[in-house]
Amino acid sequence: MDERNLDALPRAYRIGLRMRALGADDELIADCLDIDPDAVVTLLEIGQRKFERIARPVADNSQCTEPGAGAGTIR
Repeated sequence: MDERNLDALPRAYRIGLRMRALGADDELIADCLDIDPDAVVTLLEIGQRKFERIARPVADNSQCTEPGAGAGTIR
């Protein structure tokens, strides 16, 4: 995981994803974050999606041909 992108996440996602990467189980993550253990899976899934979204490069819309789909010149 890219630490710069991970640092951009809210605290609970950041800590949960780091703990999981280190091998922590749901019970330990829940205890550290003071949340219900049943919520850990969902928290980590959302955190992973947010991380992937942050890590994804921004698309170049300068060649866009659909009106309103990009900021570039429509050709």
